[in-house]
Amino acid sequence: MKKFRVRKSIFAAVVASCMLSSCATIVSGGDPSVTIKGDVDELVDIRTEKQTYQGVLLPAVVKVNRHKINGQRIQVTSKNYTFPDIVMDRKINGWAFGNVLIGGLIGLTIDLATNSVSLPAQNEYIVVPQPKQQNKEKNDSIK
Repeated sequence: MKKFRVRKSIFAAVVASCMLSSCATIVSGGDPSVTIKGDVDELVDIRTEKQTYQGVLLPAVVKVNRHKINGQRIQVTSKNYTFPDIVMDRKINGWAFGNVLIGGLIGLTIDLATNSVSLPAQNEYIVVPQPKQQNKEKNDSIK
């Protein structure tokens, strides 16, 4: 019976140290969100590596994939406009430094495994719409 209590205590200590020592993972939570803004008065579709959002108005808040922040593309499309792709960059999450001071190797390992040490470099992105050419204009220019 005493062995069981000792094992239970050791297990609880390991779990607690993992939970308390991974600052960036706990504070930052799941996948990060970014806001996309643009001067468009129609519904747009937004595609990230995490999810597709159909028929939304800008500004829109979208989730991005935490594990592929650097170089991740966000595509915005609509019926009457074209938009340049957004290419994301990353920055270091300040909470990751808490692990160096408090959590040590276990916390840092958890944060690296969950990529909580990285955040999007920007919280907001502005897209500039370009009107699409209408089919009629294309046919007139061909004649």
